Amino acid sequence: MRTKHLLLLFIALSGLAACSTNNNKFVVIGDISGMPVQTVVLEQLGANDIVAVVDSVRSKEDGHFELSGAGAEPGLYRLHFSDNKFVLLSLDKGNIKLNADWNSLENYTVSGSSGSEHLRLFLRFFREKVRDFNTMNIVLDTLRARGNDSLLALAQKNYQEMNQDFTRLIENYADTAPYEPNAVFAARILNPASEGVFLSEFSQSLNKRFPGTKMTREFQEYFSKVNLRSGSNAPHAQYAETGAVAPEVNLPGPDGKPVALSSLRGKYVLLDFWASWCGPCRGENPNVVEAFKKYKDKNFTVYGVSLDHNKEKWEEAIKEDGLTWTHVSDLKGWSSEAAVTYSIQSIPSNVLIGPDGKIIARNLRGEQLQEMLENIMATQAAEKVTQ
Repeated sequence: MRTKHLLLLFIALSGLAACSTNNNKFVVIGDISGMPVQTVVLEQLGANDIVAVVDSVRSKEDGHFELSGAGAEPGLYRLHFSDNKFVLLSLDKGNIKLNADWNSLENYTVSGSSGSEHLRLFLRFFREKVRDFNTMNIVLDTLRARGNDSLLALAQKNYQEMNQDFTRLIENYADTAPYEPNAVFAARILNPASEGVFLSEFSQSLNKRFPGTKMTREFQEYFSKVNLRSGSNAPHAQYAETGAVAPEVNLPGPDGKPVALSSLRGKYVLLDFWASWCGPCRGENPNVVEAFKKYKDKNFTVYGVSLDHNKEKWEEAIKEDGLTWTHVSDLKGWSSEAAVTYSIQSIPSNVLIGPDGKIIARNLRGEQLQEMLENIMATQAAEKVTQ
């Protein structure tokens, strides 16, 4: 299982049914201590790759804000704050109270929404497991660097077992969650290229568990599309796993001249898949920019692959977002040669590659990327001291 569709795969429903007479109204009442005054945005998330803004409001100096919305059925929502911070909510109706500290927003508490509390507990479990995987990736990278084949083989076996157990736990949550937004969210975390059989069964069972809902229809449409793509990607998937040598990418840059991924060998490289039209990608870009600025002088760089069709919009997005690293694109969208090779099913998606050209980790989001790089640099510094 790859967590590419994590945190940053959160997909939104294309429209709100606010005009329906059967709408369920809800109000989100937030109190976040230490939060700078800012505009807080409530977005609805679904299964068809579209983000819909529901409401927005300017927060008070004490961190208080209130947002409202309505929907014909339960839905997945997120509160979007500055600094690319988010809180996910599974909402139906009523008054929902959210309390948190700005410096540890992920430790929020929520009341008035059993679906949101259920989702909060799942996300806490998920974050803990992702941290375990990040730690394990550092261990594997260290063992490879030291050439300790016996310990490396044992660690790789443990990693695979962790991966399988984690996948089964996510599948079980998707199958048993009593709230459809939560179930669909968990299913979207899974990689269709490797969990296609489960997702096919899940898609069919949704209509029995939650008959006639818009989210069910949209998930089935989503899975039909990615299933077609994963069919062409499947032969390549085994070459893009953690620990394997990263497959070559050699596509044109904005000036039309090809730039090979291998030309950056010897550096830590973030192979970053994105597009100008992808809202979540543009939202994630500030995190990548921050990591690039912090570590570009420490043997780290970024190789951006855009799944755009329009060259002008691609170039405009590079300029607007301040993406001052290597960029390439064959302007073929989802049919991009690089996307097929790396089994990319959704964006943003990334692959962290070591100086030896081997894949260290996949889909590091937000602070995860900087945490990984910081750990890598600290490990390198410690090894130099002991040599």
